[in-house]
Amino acid sequence: MNSVKDYTYDELILSTLGRQLKDRDRVFIGVASPVQMMAVLLAKATHAPNLLYFTILGTINPSPHRLPFSTGDPHLFDCCENAITFPEIFDLANNGLMDVAFLSGVQIDQFGSLNMSVIGEDYDQPKVRLPGGAGGPIMIRSFRRIIAWRPNHSLRNLVNQVPFITSPGWISSAKGTRHGGPDVIVTNLCVFSFDRRDRNIHLKSIHPGADVDIIKEQTRFPFQIPRRIDSTPLPTQEEKEALTNFVDPQRIRKLLLKPPT
Repeated sequence: MNSVKDYTYDELILSTLGRQLKDRDRVFIGVASPVQMMAVLLAKATHAPNLLYFTILGTINPSPHRLPFSTGDPHLFDCCENAITFPEIFDLANNGLMDVAFLSGVQIDQFGSLNMSVIGEDYDQPKVRLPGGAGGPIMIRSFRRIIAWRPNHSLRNLVNQVPFITSPGWISSAKGTRHGGPDVIVTNLCVFSFDRRDRNIHLKSIHPGADVDIIKEQTRFPFQIPRRIDSTPLPTQEEKEALTNFVDPQRIRKLLLKPPT
């Protein structure tokens, strides 16, 4: 791939998320996930034309003329190839027929467990009550791969251990180690990955402008640092043109993805 030096932060994040997807993947994107939707559309427009994606509405491969702010926009029914019910998506996943789900968490810990439920030690009287995980707890176990996205990499969000597990990561239980958890965590500073053999979290790549010290300062959990640390690959000219001409000509991405300060 021919990377370009002239790129913007939103192009970097969307190309990084999009490259986690493979051609012919079956991908699910949930509610309030316009960034993930842009990443899917970018992948389809470049390296994964045969990718199949499902929205929270059950629409299959919608190709909107205008990118909606909400992935639950009824407009997606007007431009999709087909549609199924939401329960059918879980049926497909439970039968091993769904490959990738995008998930996020207000807090993510070293095991890849996600918290979307409460902040505070007392569940009944929390400091903050969050919207909950919806289908996340099931998806993190039934989909083949999970991509976790955290737009704000900070000590508040990347914690040693979440106080409440909404969607469990690579943790041990009374029945042994779970077979589920994120494969990668993409943040505004870097990409973490999990080794499926030892379940440890590794620093996979660092975005331009960040470094190991900054990531350590903004992360509460320990992580494995390889001897040779890769820099997150830059967007290509093809990806830049696809974002501008097809995926997001209205430039909604500029409102949703702002460079870290």
